[in-house]
Amino acid sequence: MKTLREIAIRRLAGDKSLMVAGHRGSAGTAPENTLSSFRHAVEAGVDLIETDVQITSDGFVVVFHDKNISRTTNGIGQVKQTDLSHFKDLDAGSWFSEQFRGEPVPLLSDVIHLIKGKCFLNIEVKNIEGDSLDDNIHRIIDVIMNEGYKDYTLFSSFYYGTLAQLKKEYPYLPTAAIRLPKDKRLPSQIASEIGCEGFVCCVEEMTDEVADDIVKSNILTGVYSIDDEPTLQEMAKKPITAVVTNFPALIIETMHKLNIPKAKYI
Repeated sequence: MKTLREIAIRRLAGDKSLMVAGHRGSAGTAPENTLSSFRHAVEAGVDLIETDVQITSDGFVVVFHDKNISRTTNGIGQVKQTDLSHFKDLDAGSWFSEQFRGEPVPLLSDVIHLIKGKCFLNIEVKNIEGDSLDDNIHRIIDVIMNEGYKDYTLFSSFYYGTLAQLKKEYPYLPTAAIRLPKDKRLPSQIASEIGCEGFVCCVEEMTDEVADDIVKSNILTGVYSIDDEPTLQEMAKKPITAVVTNFPALIIETMHKLNIPKAKYI
């Protein structure tokens, strides 16, 4: 499996194949950010899975999107006020379908064990407030290092301060800025400000002006969420690196049907 750095070199040298990133695994076919969801994505043949991480009250790195645990589990309260033992008792699947009743909230290390050697990892870093910033970043990085996955992990965030801090402490780790709503700056301007290698935006933000800037500045770019054939056809014409989807199997099948070249790095 090539490293992210090697892939970046190939992309900037003219490789036009598209990577497929599974949003929270395969969030359209299984409960988001669960091992079942990531398993669906891996089996579909994704190149990358995107996930979210947060820190429990007792310092463990769990895979979870919301600050509050009630939307996707049978629990109540905030992640930062919930310890790991309580997380282990939660049902993170039945809200999606009875088929997934009893699905646990995974640790970041659990996810890496599942995907290792099969695809890359994109961790979306949430806003980390106050004095806990350094400590929490270190906890996340420690898991990546201990699992031997630093060469296969990309960090992205809407929170540029957090991303800049991560880059300052770990300059060798690749990062990508997710464009904030109403931020009209070009990808190159955002990348220059925080020193990131990548840029991520939604489909509606992929304008001709943004596309031109991507070409001129050679920025690796991902676009979300691409969940149907018309959107895929439109975005495949753009100078992007990756499509982010909730339905990886559908999008990969559609790429084959439309003869859109898919990356073959794994």
